Amino acid sequence: MKIKFWGVRGSIGSPIRPENVKHKIEKILTLASPTDIQNEQSIISFLNSLSFSSSSTYGGNTTCVEIRDKEGNLIIIDGGTGLRELGNQIMATDFGKGAGHAYWILTHTHWDHIQGIPFFIPLFLPGNHFEFISSMSDAEKRLEHQFVFTHFPVSFDHYAAKKTFQFIEEGEMVSLGPHIQAFSKAVRHPGGSFSYRFTEEGKSIIFASDAEFNLEEMENIDTYIDYFRDADVLVFDTQYTFEESLQKIDWGHSSASIATDIALRAKVKKLVMFHHDPSYDDEKLDLVYLRALKYKEMFDPHGKLEIIMAYEGLEIEV
Repeated sequence: MKIKFWGVRGSIGSPIRPENVKHKIEKILTLASPTDIQNEQSIISFLNSLSFSSSSTYGGNTTCVEIRDKEGNLIIIDGGTGLRELGNQIMATDFGKGAGHAYWILTHTHWDHIQGIPFFIPLFLPGNHFEFISSMSDAEKRLEHQFVFTHFPVSFDHYAAKKTFQFIEEGEMVSLGPHIQAFSKAVRHPGGSFSYRFTEEGKSIIFASDAEFNLEEMENIDTYIDYFRDADVLVFDTQYTFEESLQKIDWGHSSASIATDIALRAKVKKLVMFHHDPSYDDEKLDLVYLRALKYKEMFDPHGKLEIIMAYEGLEIEV
């Protein structure tokens, strides 16, 4: 399987501000020496030596992720603002000809997970087929409500692609094409949310965003540890610092330290920090990431757990 991230922010879109762009340029110029900018290759090498926040950006789009099986069949997870760019890209494939097909997993319908759906161009084209799958029994009704005239000027029916909806009970296995199977598990979040575990040929990816695990939850977490166990990739909600998570009980999000504890106990191979707080700029996210790495080293200095910070465009293959 391959997983690609199109939107990694939580709560609301947070595009980089003009003053932050200027700050990045100033910092780069301050760090550069004459030999760093002699030619194209030296410039590339210099930029690659910088911290992620200096030379790039984690991105400001809200939640949208794609998974591909070994034949390239598409699974979409949620539809935040990152969905628009995914739609633009796949228009160069069968979706642009009205001959595309994708499975579409919905975790829940808070705004930051559905904001991009009205601007997803492949939905306009007749002949495309999107199979919406969710453990929410009223997913279709929820999306139709997003498109009422007081919220958006185009109705959901106006989108000419074929749209089908399948409800799956929590824990019920569903086939997403010939290779991937998936099932859901409810997680703590205001209004409810579901995580999903995807499996292909013994490899597994778990998407567990918008999930609050606090100290109280950690005392009774055995069923979740079994669910997370031995995942090759665990995409986990780490919106808050540990200190913030103590102040924002029942806000529906977790911290990197809690995520690391869970990943270590469940023997996860790769933990992806996700659903970044919209108030964090790139430099703050760098610090959050470094802090997570230090925390992991404190409790498991010789372990094999790899921790990655999600950013727009990140691709992982398992």
